[in-house]
Amino acid sequence: MMTFTTPQFVFTMLTFLICWHLLPHIVKKPALLLFSYYYAYLLGGFWTIGVLAAATVLTYFWAFLLAKSSHKKILLFLYIFIFVALLIYEKDTAILIETASKFIDTGNFTLKVVNMIGVSYYVLSAMAYIIDIYRGKETPDKNLIDLAVWLVFFPKIIAGPIERHAHFKNELDRITECKFDFERIKRGLLICARGYFYKIMIADRIANFVNIMFPNASDYHGFILFFAMIACSIQIYCDFAGYSLIAYGIAYAIDIRITNNFNLPFFSASIRELWKRWHISFSTWIKDYIYIPLGGSRKGKIRQYINLLISFVISGAWHGPGVNYMIWGGLNGVFQIFEQLVLDKIKIPKFIRIIITFLQFSFAVIFFRADTFQNAKIFIKRMLTIKSVKILAEGDISALGLDIKDWYVLFISFGIAFIGELLQYKGISLYKTLQSKNIVIRWTCYYAIIVILTVFGIYGNNFDINNFIYFNF
Repeated sequence: MMTFTTPQFVFTMLTFLICWHLLPHIVKKPALLLFSYYYAYLLGGFWTIGVLAAATVLTYFWAFLLAKSSHKKILLFLYIFIFVALLIYEKDTAILIETASKFIDTGNFTLKVVNMIGVSYYVLSAMAYIIDIYRGKETPDKNLIDLAVWLVFFPKIIAGPIERHAHFKNELDRITECKFDFERIKRGLLICARGYFYKIMIADRIANFVNIMFPNASDYHGFILFFAMIACSIQIYCDFAGYSLIAYGIAYAIDIRITNNFNLPFFSASIRELWKRWHISFSTWIKDYIYIPLGGSRKGKIRQYINLLISFVISGAWHGPGVNYMIWGGLNGVFQIFEQLVLDKIKIPKFIRIIITFLQFSFAVIFFRADTFQNAKIFIKRMLTIKSVKILAEGDISALGLDIKDWYVLFISFGIAFIGELLQYKGISLYKTLQSKNIVIRWTCYYAIIVILTVFGIYGNNFDINNFIYFNF
């Protein structure tokens, strides 16, 4: 599968960038549409592009029907029902069949579930578009090509961001003015490089440790599991933020600005702030189309807390079947309520609040990562079990999925990423700082980035760089 981290994709992307800037402006949109569908086909085959095309055509005509109808609520309900059913089919059918087979003898009967890439993301985008038309905030897009490109745009097809139609439409309208700009392309590729650094230098390395600890939590306890909990949060962040940076960088290089999905979430001083910085396109979707319609904070504190919990549980359910995801979502809601009731009323230094927020988020991640609720319980119980002070040094970390050299590379890479984010948090732009240097220093840094990613980012058979965590959602 040609995901972002395969050499085939890197080569194809560079070829596309060259061809894109050679194409006449009049054919850029159709070319982008064809290439995006071709990439979607490479990822998921005919079913993926077939369902996507059907969803696009349905959305196109439904928008006009809804805008002119006197039965808007019925049409809105039917549309949401169809697309939610598609989501449920994609996410829940396999586990429902597996669960049913434990109670019902199906004999030799089998039902094959067809996987369709990107459904979780373009369905939410499409529903937002139709809801906004119902609310009178949008008008139907008369250009089917624009609508189709918006839903299939290849940098975001795997795992978002969940782009709003109005924003993306404005970006597409500028395509006809897109000219070759070396500085823009270079900056886009540097953004991609940062994403690759997060993904193949940190997330994929630390995954080997996390993937050993969580299924075997009963064999460990104390500090080593606490470290695994922290490592899992870092892995998920670097994996998803890495993907988002690559997607953003590719779009930037062709002069399209998509949503920047992450904004230094681990520097947040509250869970409330963290969710304004984490998976931004999804969290704003939940706020605009679940939380606010439920009443938001307009109907008193008790109702606000209930709305928060419902919204977070739904956000958990979106990630997949099983109670663990809903618990993960619910915990984030509970932590946010706890902040409002307790922490916000206590004067706590911001640095301490940032640590508390990170630990709250990481604790919830245990349920996100554990395969079952029982495994999550075992992990937490064993993590809180400290038999003696010696447990702080228990276990040979170098034997847990990585050799000692890989641990060194991991810690150095994490340190570089942390310093980069800290400088960004303080308002210092690494890109502008680099651009202020002379050409020798700049290009030495560019080549160093390529060498580091190539030498330290290709690991052999023990590492799987082909899949991003949020590709599964």
